[in-house]
Amino acid sequence: MKHLPAPPAPRPGKQARRLYQDLAAEPRALRRRFYAELTARDWAQVLAAANAEAGTPYALWADDPVGFVTDVLGESHWSRQRDILEALVDHRRVAVPSCFGSGKTHIAARAAVWSAAVHPPGTALTVTTATRARQVQRQMWPHIRQIVARAGLPGEVGVTQWKMPDQHGSEVVVAYGFSAPDHDESAVQGIHAPRLMFIVDEAGGIGRIIGAAMRGLLTGEHTRALLIGNPPTDDEGSWFEQTCADPAVRVLPISVYDTPQLSGEHTGRCRSCPPQAPAHSLGSHLVDPEWVQDTIRDHGEDAPFVTAKVHARFPRGGQARAIPSSWVEAATDAPEPDGDGYTALQALGLETETSPYRVRHGAWVRLGVDVAADGGDELAIARAVGDLVELRHTSAGQDNADPVAVAGIVLREILAAQRLAAALGTTTPVRVKVDGTGLGWGVAGLLEAWRREGQHQAEIVSAIASHAPSHDDEAATLRPASARDEMWLATRALLAPRTAALRLRIDRRTQAQLSAPKMTTNSGGRTVIESKRTMKLRGVSSPDRAEALLLALYEPKPRQRKVRVVA
Repeated sequence: MKHLPAPPAPRPGKQARRLYQDLAAEPRALRRRFYAELTARDWAQVLAAANAEAGTPYALWADDPVGFVTDVLGESHWSRQRDILEALVDHRRVAVPSCFGSGKTHIAARAAVWSAAVHPPGTALTVTTATRARQVQRQMWPHIRQIVARAGLPGEVGVTQWKMPDQHGSEVVVAYGFSAPDHDESAVQGIHAPRLMFIVDEAGGIGRIIGAAMRGLLTGEHTRALLIGNPPTDDEGSWFEQTCADPAVRVLPISVYDTPQLSGEHTGRCRSCPPQAPAHSLGSHLVDPEWVQDTIRDHGEDAPFVTAKVHARFPRGGQARAIPSSWVEAATDAPEPDGDGYTALQALGLETETSPYRVRHGAWVRLGVDVAADGGDELAIARAVGDLVELRHTSAGQDNADPVAVAGIVLREILAAQRLAAALGTTTPVRVKVDGTGLGWGVAGLLEAWRREGQHQAEIVSAIASHAPSHDDEAATLRPASARDEMWLATRALLAPRTAALRLRIDRRTQAQLSAPKMTTNSGGRTVIESKRTMKLRGVSSPDRAEALLLALYEPKPRQRKVRVVA
């Protein structure tokens, strides 16, 4: 059914008022049997009667969010989305620990619009929140603006606020969105309305203090809360997990295997996209089998990331990861810096720099090169420009077995890095760290020879993973056993939440590789990062891209040559 027309201006007649009253008195299941019999003119009169009688044209759907999405918005949904909407009618709190790509934010936005539209303006309030302002502004509220505009609903929707005129013609806020710092309890205080709907997107990231404050708001009979999000990968006993364990909360988990493309559920045509879009099924917007296969391959079946984002379960215990996936996600989401000291790479006028990422004038430019062992796996080159880290090159194939060909690829990146450093006014030479094991030894040697010949001016450092660490702090909690372990721990420190110092602009596979290796302690109390060989044995791809990134950031101390003294 197409969405219903907006209520007309003329006052409804007695017959229309009586029809509305009769429909409102029936149970929702019985009510909907009559809807198909109404003509467009009848509907216009019924909506007008509802507006006059109940203060909103959409009062018939106050107890029927599924019908609201279908009849008023003219949209479709799949079974678990329908379960979520129906649960909001009878349960004060509904929690949805969900996998990746299940359409949870999509349906939460529909729930927000429903709760704001079916009650008279000024008598109800819908509040949406998330852990970051970006999530509120760029995930939830674009959905809400699009829904209101397409369905012709009353009022005006801004960036994170929806206003409607009340019965006196005054503009009142019926819905708004905000984000709150983890420890700012006052941010959620003073939110009151006769009917309150609280929708929490990305609920896995909500801190305990904010969560407890929100819980205090949900005390009235007409309050509702919808909590949606992936289970956190690295926060056992989180507020979201504790909430889902509360027997008073209706919990509706969504695993990838529940979603249509993996369960085989027929979803019908998508009716949320613009009519100009080619016809496609609703399920095509959701997670697909290829993503599941790639995620398990890159992270490992037992990884917390897989437990949370594939199975929608809260990870428990398990072996520690060298770098928690939540730290990687935070660095990929880190905003671009402001200020006069920064400029966009694409504004420098260099052919090889086309990205909008911002870098600091005078920033140190460094490269990391992970050479494919014996030509297998991937050749990966990463670049760090101050705190900005990017992946510059990846390739696989027989050419990677030729040290001259590999060195030629690295040379092109060195020359591009030198031009970038010159444009930024950087006085420190470009520094290139090469995995010096196996084939990498020859690559590093060629690059050094080309430096002496004047083909480039970069400093070439051969990093041998099996060497002893060059930095060893006896007071450190994690002391590396080898140089490779040191590289992983150094990047771990740069990504740790309290000292986070990196912006990662990397692809999904590189993100997965950064959080894939496990971390153990050897008999000497040293920290050991899982080897590439062990990772392959448990079905996880080699972290070549991640280790190129580590090399770009790694700064070993210069090794002192031993001097033989002859008496």
